[in-house]
Amino acid sequence: MRKWSTYIWKLIWVIGLFLLTIISFDSINQIKNTPYFDINSWASSVIPFIWGIYLSLIFINKWSIKINPPLFVCVFIPCFLFSLIPPLTSTLSISFPIGMWFLKVFSSNLIEIVAGLTFMLSIFNDTKIGANKQLESGLS
Repeated sequence: MRKWSTYIWKLIWVIGLFLLTIISFDSINQIKNTPYFDINSWASSVIPFIWGIYLSLIFINKWSIKINPPLFVCVFIPCFLFSLIPPLTSTLSISFPIGMWFLKVFSSNLIEIVAGLTFMLSIFNDTKIGANKQLESGLS
């Protein structure tokens, strides 16, 4: 029965993937119709962050909190702070000296996706990779 539950979990994840795609597409279209630029800017940062959280669900094996400090500090925090720059600058009407490279990076929304993905993976650090390293350190 345990073997079938993993297959069912993956199928439920795929169904959720389709539902999240539909919901995010509809919400983006509705937000684009609003005259407020601030809402557009925040939505363009929050929705990819939620995508990153959802993508991380397939990598988490055990739902026990075990924080991975290097992943949290070196990947999540910088990506999260960089993802806040566009919505904060539009909301607070401040100028931030950014170059073309910055605009190219943020047009892909990968920074926000990586922030959401690494947020979950840094909190629930019991992935197969982490378990293998613990096993190796216990053997030596």
